[in-house]
Amino acid sequence: MDTYWLWMLAFVALGLFNGVLAGLLGIGGGMVIVPAMIWLAPKLGVPSDYVMHVALGTSMATICFIAISSARSHYKRGSVSVPLLKVLIPGIAIGGLLGAVIAKVMNTEWLAWIFSVFAMLVGIKMLTGLTPQAKGDKAVSHQRIPAGIVMGAISSLVGIGGGSVVVPYLLYHKEKLVTSIGTAAACGLPLAIMATVGYIVTGWQIDELPAHHLGYVYWPAMIAIALGSVITAPFGAYLAHKLPTKVIKRIFAVLLIVVAVKIIIEHL
Repeated sequence: MDTYWLWMLAFVALGLFNGVLAGLLGIGGGMVIVPAMIWLAPKLGVPSDYVMHVALGTSMATICFIAISSARSHYKRGSVSVPLLKVLIPGIAIGGLLGAVIAKVMNTEWLAWIFSVFAMLVGIKMLTGLTPQAKGDKAVSHQRIPAGIVMGAISSLVGIGGGSVVVPYLLYHKEKLVTSIGTAAACGLPLAIMATVGYIVTGWQIDELPAHHLGYVYWPAMIAIALGSVITAPFGAYLAHKLPTKVIKRIFAVLLIVVAVKIIIEHL
């Protein structure tokens, strides 16, 4: 079989795995795709100076497709707050683009450190089950735009759809958990689109990147991973009602921390 199609099968398999985790544990996207792309990108001929950029850009592009399905599902269940979206989307979209621009001026070592520290924090949160206390006022003011910019930029810099930062933010501002999760999922689409545009534009003129790239986005991986993820996410949601998700979440959290530490060691 041609090498190209072997890679495509590998990316589809990654997407299938990502979809199961997303449905089962409510986590996937960047926390799965970015580490995998850090390992795979050099084998695809991506120069070491751009490995993190390609991993992040490809992850954000993939999330564009995954977020459509996720946002639609949450909207049908009535868990998306349209007033909150109107407040959050402008800042988050700007932040998504800003994150890609910031990534452009950072080297791959710095980006690896940022991702790894964030991944460790996510892993620790999953292990401990900590949630922010609802001490803030309701997040309904246009003053939330600066917060949205920060959340969008952080998400873009670590290649995630934003749920890991938007959900805690909304919980702190006294929103219900189901509303926070659904609204964060809907925010993921404009965030991912703007971040993807940023990663495409900022990586457009780099001649050292191999074939099949749109800027920092490796589009065959984007398509294959998105396809696999959309296929298996419903199955993951089904498994969530059949398997001990708390135990599985803790195992994944430990693996995430181990992977983060490994990435840091490799970039010392």
